[in-house]
Amino acid sequence: MIAFVEQSENETDTSPRGAERRRGLRISQQRPIKIYEPWSARFIGGQTHDVSATGLRIELPVSAPVMEGKLVTIHVGVNHDGQTLANRRAMIPARVVWIDRSAGASKMTAGVEFLASIAAHLDAA
Repeated sequence: MIAFVEQSENETDTSPRGAERRRGLRISQQRPIKIYEPWSARFIGGQTHDVSATGLRIELPVSAPVMEGKLVTIHVGVNHDGQTLANRRAMIPARVVWIDRSAGASKMTAGVEFLASIAAHLDAA
């Protein structure tokens, strides 16, 4: 039997107001990445900060030619040692959602989300 308890007016709601709203669990993880930006036809090296099933928070050089709303493809490496070369067929398509250039003079932080078809495929697996 389930009992329901009424909350009095004096009691406060203990549910977290700033609760995580992401669809996937976010993990703080630093991994090397390569981004291919097709508009400039350049590969750009960087590093992840947060990894989830639906996207990444990444650090790139401030000179990287990425802009909000643009499509890129990303290769996430395993670790700093023994890296294999980034294969274009193994790269994941993603959209740049936001960019923060205030982190420092040589680095910028960006948020990318994997395209919906890829994210749906990962959720199904």
